[in-house]
Amino acid sequence: MTQFKCFNVCKTHGLYARVLPLTISYSKSDEFEGLALPIIVRDGRSDLNSMLKTGSKDRVVVIDATHLGRTAVFGRQEAASARAGGARAVVVLGLVAHVSALESERLPIRAFGATPRMLPADGGSAHAAMIDTDCGLLTTEDYIVGDTDGVVAVELELYQQGNAIK
Repeated sequence: MTQFKCFNVCKTHGLYARVLPLTISYSKSDEFEGLALPIIVRDGRSDLNSMLKTGSKDRVVVIDATHLGRTAVFGRQEAASARAGGARAVVVLGLVAHVSALESERLPIRAFGATPRMLPADGGSAHAAMIDTDCGLLTTEDYIVGDTDGVVAVELELYQQGNAIK
């Protein structure tokens, strides 16, 4: 278990290490790292589940759900899809649901909070895109590191200069 990974990334990369907004851990595991897969979701979870199953292998999935208000975009079904797809972790910039089911997951899952209200399971769209966060644009060229201190993004090229890629 690597201790203080986020702290060391911030110390090494200074202002190039962008700290993502505060999130809460909803699973057993807190530590993760890997290339980002930023996703924007609209109106339903069907496309999101497909993307998680087929496009998340070895990626830290970052889901932009800030525009959904008090509605969750990630729950039991999405956790199963992310696990099946081989995601390293999921960071939801928004809310999750089915908290008791997420607590037993070994896949790291972080979010702003929880709610019982979910987006519909059918329909909707999801696509990989740049996400405009409080810490700047997040793209597929960012390397994400997370632990109990929080979540940090660094451009892959800069991260590789001082750290090994997993």
